[in-house]
Amino acid sequence: MGNLHLVTGHAGTAHVSAADHGSLHAAIFGEGAYVLNRGSKFATTIISNNSIRVADGDIIFQGRHIRLNEGTFVNMAIENGTQGYFRNDLIVVRYTKDSVSGVEDANLVVIKGTASSGNATDPAYTSGDIINDHVLVADMPLY
Repeated sequence: MGNLHLVTGHAGTAHVSAADHGSLHAAIFGEGAYVLNRGSKFATTIISNNSIRVADGDIIFQGRHIRLNEGTFVNMAIENGTQGYFRNDLIVVRYTKDSVSGVEDANLVVIKGTASSGNATDPAYTSGDIINDHVLVADMPLY
């Protein structure tokens, strides 16, 4: 066995990992977070005061390719507000990695903001470096 990892070569056993793909994607696209020019590009539609529909698309999030299959969507529930108050919520793509199994996942999540009688501010979200710091949770704000 050589002293390099020949990722796209035949090794006789399964040897290509998510980290291999993530590293390649980060080298090509950069280490940031990007909605790609595919499908509906995660376009939103207001269904009601409490429901936002997020349509299909592809994302590169710090090297990880995340996809909502073409022609599909996810309805996001928004909690009721309080009359006379203002609140900003965020819809984010949340990357998670199980520290024991190493299993990675991604989901659309609503982060509820704090109600205010004055100017509303965006709620805090989890940022972190998936590639270099191997964080277990990172959010990519979409809306």
